[in-house]
Amino acid sequence: MKSLSLFMLLAALSLSACTTTAETSPPTETSAIDHFVSPIQGKEEGATGPDDRLRLSYAADKPAPSRSPASRALDMVLQLGDNTISVYRYRDPASGKSAFFDGDGNKLGQYLLRNPVPDGKPTSGFGRRYHPVLGYSRMHSGADWSAPTGTPIYAAADGVVTFAGTRSGGEGKQIVIDHGHGYQTSYSHESKFAKGIKAGVHVEQGQLIGYVGRTGLATGSHLHYEVSINGTKVDPRKVHFIREGRLEGADLARFEKYVKEDA
Repeated sequence: MKSLSLFMLLAALSLSACTTTAETSPPTETSAIDHFVSPIQGKEEGATGPDDRLRLSYAADKPAPSRSPASRALDMVLQLGDNTISVYRYRDPASGKSAFFDGDGNKLGQYLLRNPVPDGKPTSGFGRRYHPVLGYSRMHSGADWSAPTGTPIYAAADGVVTFAGTRSGGEGKQIVIDHGHGYQTSYSHESKFAKGIKAGVHVEQGQLIGYVGRTGLATGSHLHYEVSINGTKVDPRKVHFIREGRLEGADLARFEKYVKEDA
C-alpha cells in the first residue's frame, strides 16, 4: 500500500490484486489520483484542503477469471469522511473511452476541493446564521475559511473564469469559475486577484487565482467559498465530485448488470 499526502490528504491505494484487460491500459498507482486531483501550483502532490480526506483503494479478492468486465476494468472504493463510494473504471459508451463511474452510473469528473485555502481555518459553515455585520440572521450560502490577508487561494477544479471583479452586494472582490456540467464555484472578499485572472481565462485545479482579503461585508480576512449546481447553492463540504452526466437506457442497464455481477 502506498500513500500520497498533501495538507492531510490521505490517498491510499491497494494494488494487491489489480488486473488488466485488453480494453484498458495497465492501471498505475497514480492513475486515479491524476484523474481526481491535480497538484497545487508549485507543488507535486494532489491539491486538497486541510479538511479533505480522500481514500482510494483498488483491489480485488476474486481470481482474475471470475471477475466481471466492470471490475476487470478497475474497481475502487473511495472513502470520503463517513461516505463510501464504489467507483468503476468503465468504457464510456458515448465517447468510447474509459472513464470513472459510481455504482449508480454517474460519470465522475474531478474531485471538487472543499477548501481552496489550504492554510485556512474553518469558521462559518453552510446554513442560516447571525450575520456579524448586518446584525440579523440570514442564509449563509457557503463556507468561510479564515486566513491572513494575502494568503493564496486556489481553483477548486478546472474551469473558465466567468467573473473577476467587485460585487456591490457585500461579496467584495470576487472570482466565479464555471466548471461545466452545471457546476460553479465563487471566491469572495479577496484582497486581489492573481496575475492574468480575468473573465474568459481557463484555469486548472490547484492554480493560484487570488489572495484572501476582507473586501465587502467582512469583519476579518477570510475566504467565502460557494458551490452552485445548476443554479442552486449547496454545501461545499458535501459535494465530492463534479458529475458529468449519467448512463441511460440500455447503457445503464448493461452497466448495472456488470456492477451486480461484481457484487
